[in-house]
Amino acid sequence: MIKNFIYLNEPKLYSFSSQLFEGVTEYVLDQAYIENKDEDSQKGKLASGRMIANVIREASSSTTKKFLHDHSFNLFEQELIRSDKILNVVDGSLSFSDLCQTKKSFVCIRSKGKFVDLIEIKSLFSNFSKISEALAVLPSTNRLQILEKMKAENKNSPDVKRLQSELDQELNKHIAELNASMPKRSVNGFETIIDSFGDDIVRFQQSIGDVVFSTCLSQEHLRESLKNIYRKYSRKTAKEFVVVGFISHSDGTQEPEVKEIPDGTSMIGHMVGMAENLYQLEQAFHSKGANEIIIEPIAIYTEL
Repeated sequence: MIKNFIYLNEPKLYSFSSQLFEGVTEYVLDQAYIENKDEDSQKGKLASGRMIANVIREASSSTTKKFLHDHSFNLFEQELIRSDKILNVVDGSLSFSDLCQTKKSFVCIRSKGKFVDLIEIKSLFSNFSKISEALAVLPSTNRLQILEKMKAENKNSPDVKRLQSELDQELNKHIAELNASMPKRSVNGFETIIDSFGDDIVRFQQSIGDVVFSTCLSQEHLRESLKNIYRKYSRKTAKEFVVVGFISHSDGTQEPEVKEIPDGTSMIGHMVGMAENLYQLEQAFHSKGANEIIIEPIAIYTEL
């Protein structure tokens, strides 16, 4: 199966590979030369580790050789399967509790999904009034063109003034109706919350059974811009995406311990108390859902 990589975290890939293949890093640091007969004859972890080492060394000379990283991932994924270290999630047969208690080091999730981008949501709020005006004005483009032509002929004619007045009234009413759906004070409030408690992480969410998997994407590891991905696959994808990573947060979320700070408490004691209050606020605005599992990804791809 050919993989079309959307996302690949190369540092994590090589970090885990160095541990899985027992010493890839040593081969790279020593710049050891590996004889072809060794590669051909040896099997298992050592041979795979040496192949990875060669890939890393060659890839380091050119960042454009992404196909080398892709090959490294294939070797890594094959070893996870061979050593039974990866849990495949393709249907709802595994409950939230089953997933939380798994002994597997990695997970592979195969499902359609959707992208949640807080930065773009903030941009939508910030430009809401301009977007509302554009939505109101665009349907009246033909009449506005007629008005401009009439102005060019005689801008002081009664017909120009009448059409100008009609358009102004219609557009202002339509703009006001659109803006009423998101009052300015509400927009300011959303912007403040996102500024204070948001982040630049893009979340790719997949639902399988009653479990929601939220994969946290760092944009520097995307193979192309998010806008390109949205246009090609849609924000809610019609195509299945495969996520390979590990569980960073499932159950066991700690509760805030907000307590009254007694008199005479040291400055650091006050800071610790404030940290608990901050944690409580963070949980109020972006706590994990009851059946949500947070995934830190190594790779995301579609299959061709």
